[in-house]
Amino acid sequence: MKQERSSLAANLSLFFAALLFACLVSEIALRILVAPPIRWKYPQETYVYDHEVNYLLEPNQTAYTQDKEVRINSNGCRGDEYPAEPAPGVERILAMGDSQTFGNGLDLAETWPGSLEATLNERGGDVRFEVINAGVPATDTWQHRILLERLLPLYHPSRVILAFYVNDPVVAYTLPPAGSRAVTNSVSKRLVYLLKRSALLSYLHYAAKTLRSSFRPSPGALLERHRLTGEKDARVEKGWREAEEALAAMKADCDAAGIDFLVALLPRRDQVDGTLPATAYNEKVASICERQHIPLVDMLPALTEAYRTEGKKLFIPWDGHNSAAANRVIADRLAAGILSSRPPTTPPSEGESPPAPR
Repeated sequence: MKQERSSLAANLSLFFAALLFACLVSEIALRILVAPPIRWKYPQETYVYDHEVNYLLEPNQTAYTQDKEVRINSNGCRGDEYPAEPAPGVERILAMGDSQTFGNGLDLAETWPGSLEATLNERGGDVRFEVINAGVPATDTWQHRILLERLLPLYHPSRVILAFYVNDPVVAYTLPPAGSRAVTNSVSKRLVYLLKRSALLSYLHYAAKTLRSSFRPSPGALLERHRLTGEKDARVEKGWREAEEALAAMKADCDAAGIDFLVALLPRRDQVDGTLPATAYNEKVASICERQHIPLVDMLPALTEAYRTEGKKLFIPWDGHNSAAANRVIADRLAAGILSSRPPTTPPSEGESPPAPR
């Protein structure tokens, strides 16, 4: 009996040693073949309840988005403080949207607003540009409408760019009770983020999630797919109607203030890599913008072209959000349109005073 127990203990020790070795090899292989897992620093960005929008970024905070520093100013926008009026010779742009605009997992300079500011200032000649990042993760078009109403008198931009994403055209939902708070740094979330530092556990999590969604997709995932493919869905159509109403109101607010309003349509990852080459979503946004006389820039062609050379570098590994490389493509496309629409500047004749700055 003693010999049998000793043999069993030896076999179990060998089994667990082999299992540990296999896990270690898998961890190393995944880090090499895919990417090192995301590192999460604390505190992550904090949100506060808003009676109209639901949750907004808490003003005056310094935190992290994953492992990149985040500073939120007194108006709840990412980055520095800005005066209410732009300085003479400065053209101010207000960039709005969800996490793709805010820049989950990215430095501010790597977001499309940050990259756009740098590109415009590099190519814009004597005019200096400010691009304010007003993106708020997990917000939709109906919320962007409310935020725009609040931010226009605070910043007086000459141009507003709304980055539109496939999960934005949803029906406005009932807000939770006042005083609730979005928890981003709870013990349970910290444990999840710690486990996600393992490439093996992250891979197993995403594999299980993909397998589960293939059999029973979540309601949100199903709605997104129907928007992409154009499949008839009453909930999707209602969301589109509300999104159009919000876009029309945003356009009207900008027109009333003499501000240019532009929609930048961001495609989903599977549209860019060809996994799901559906364009009903793009066509729907284009038709809405045409009816409402809103200029539109569809980023799908530019990002598809970039994918041929950049490949998966356009997306954050283990996450799926646009990477700094994708945001440079978006910024370059937007900058080209903005600069081409500006009147050419000519030097004043001898003895003539230069025009006053805009």
